[in-house]
Amino acid sequence: MSFVRQHKGAVVWSVMLHVAVVTALVLGIRLPAQQRAAVAAAPIQGVIVDSAILEHEADRREQVTRQEQQRRRREEQQRRDAERAQTEAEQKRVADRQRAEQQERDRVAAEKRRQEQVAKEQREREARERTEREETAKREAARRDQQRAEEQLQRELAAEAERMNAERAGLLDQYIAMIENRIERNWIKPLSVRPGLTCVVDVVQLPTGDVMSVKVSSCNGDEAVIRSIEKAVMDASPLPKPPNPALFERSLSVRFHPDL
Repeated sequence: MSFVRQHKGAVVWSVMLHVAVVTALVLGIRLPAQQRAAVAAAPIQGVIVDSAILEHEADRREQVTRQEQQRRRREEQQRRDAERAQTEAEQKRVADRQRAEQQERDRVAAEKRRQEQVAKEQREREARERTEREETAKREAARRDQQRAEEQLQRELAAEAERMNAERAGLLDQYIAMIENRIERNWIKPLSVRPGLTCVVDVVQLPTGDVMSVKVSSCNGDEAVIRSIEKAVMDASPLPKPPNPALFERSLSVRFHPDL
């Protein structure tokens, strides 16, 4: 309030000072001689300034000042509001962009996890199917092996039974005698041979009777006799076939005991 009174006083003094200056300027204008004389003769009059007018003018100027200050404050407030709104809008745009980018990253990550899960399930399913196929194949192979083994066993049992029947019928002795006779017919007696010759000859043959190998495992003859017997076996190839196929043996031992 004291500031307002001081401001009003200053305005009043300013107005009075301007009025005095204007009055001095008016009185100081050069006039024609006659007029100066007339003026000089006129009595000096004082200028009366109404204080109410001065106060009104001061109030008006103060009001203008206040309005100007208010306008500037409004403009400043509007500028700050606009800047704040712009900042908030920019922050919102940044936040929206970051949120959208995060959502996209989350979507990509979720899709990647989904694809990895699908791939994992596919691998596990293929692994299970492969394991099941392998187990099925193993069971089938085992079944076939067992079936073949049983069939082989049945054949062996049948062959053994047939062989025993053939042996009981004297067919094995007949078969051995046939081989010994064939070897003896192809034997060329060396000069070193002696009566009582007895040798065991191991022979490996094919089902056709063709001799694959021959070796004298024991013999009371000399080296020339042994070589002559081995040559006789090779020359006797193919050996006679057994009267019953069940009597065939790939490896057999023949007792060579010729009559000398």
